[in-house]
Amino acid sequence: MNQVYVVAARRTPILRSARQYSQVGAERLAATVIDALLQETGVPPGEVDQVLLGSAAGPGGNIARIATLASSLGPDVPATSFDAQCASGLEAIAAGARMIACGEARVVIAGGTESVSTAPWRLSNPHDPMEPVRRYSRARFTPAPDPDPGMGVAAENIARCYGISRERQDRFALRSHHRALAAEQAGHFTGELVPVDTPQGVVTRDGCPRSNLSMEKLSALRPAFVAGGSVTAGNSCPINDGAAAVMLVDAETLGRLRVGFALRYVGAAAGACDPQVLGMAAVPAYRNLQRLLPQLLQAPPRLLEFNEAFAVQALACLDELDVAEACVNLEGGALALGHPYGASGAILVSRLFWQARRRGLHGANAVALMAAAGGTGSAVAFEALALQGPAVA
Repeated sequence: MNQVYVVAARRTPILRSARQYSQVGAERLAATVIDALLQETGVPPGEVDQVLLGSAAGPGGNIARIATLASSLGPDVPATSFDAQCASGLEAIAAGARMIACGEARVVIAGGTESVSTAPWRLSNPHDPMEPVRRYSRARFTPAPDPDPGMGVAAENIARCYGISRERQDRFALRSHHRALAAEQAGHFTGELVPVDTPQGVVTRDGCPRSNLSMEKLSALRPAFVAGGSVTAGNSCPINDGAAAVMLVDAETLGRLRVGFALRYVGAAAGACDPQVLGMAAVPAYRNLQRLLPQLLQAPPRLLEFNEAFAVQALACLDELDVAEACVNLEGGALALGHPYGASGAILVSRLFWQARRRGLHGANAVALMAAAGGTGSAVAFEALALQGPAVA
């Protein structure tokens, strides 16, 4: 099997939906990131074998192909889209790594893109001509007639089943905002962010971290999904637009690029659980990764990026995995930065890349972990490599 390396990772700023990206489609967000990867690495468009992009809320069709055509890659590069809901971008990266590992490609751009702002409305197809057409916001996560909880209701189920208090959820959310703001003020996001041109101007920074948040403000919020519940708008992620992608290469290409840092792909695993507590699927995904890589993951990874769609979900999963919450998402997570569904897995990998690079880590393990709608989870492991001169396999 060929070794696989992440040599570059970029993302757009993440904004709330219906804001400055309201006239920028998912394909344009992705094309902006693709072009940034090409410019940073100097890889000629003709050397890119495949583009793989995840998306969950888009119009259907092949968004990866449309994004490729909108980029500087041109019409000769094939592209494939993934829909694993929230895990789409992470699964796209894992698929790209496997393509290179088995010799089917040498250079792959993989990631995800999401524009809830420009996503089309969905209408039911009435069985009876007299039946009214109904608009719906999402596809079912379970087969009819099984119960089909929305994400917020499933989060409340987790709070009830695992005994996670409202106060603990609010404190976790507040920490996420504090960490994201500290990282932003220290300039830690500068290298990975790609400016995005919009009709209203250029977007250069994330739009969701809140400097005025406090426990008093969080505790005053009403439950958002279930009366008397503990999940609120403050301890849930916002609804967002954004894109992220990485460049995956084989060892020979790595040597030619002469980069100073890379993440080596080590392995990936998936898991699944009852959709009624769908956010817990990150737990079996991580445990399956541990079984696949027992030596690497005997102890918690040096860097762990977890997609905190809800504070309660993150806390319950970390409790089950016996991972200290203070050791996860060191520069904030989705509660503060945002969760552009299909792009979020790629954002996790971008965060791992830039944190490990800035810290000069070498030989340290790093894991991206998340759950997705329907009760599935994905986990991908990397090894940080600080390289000197021409890289070696």
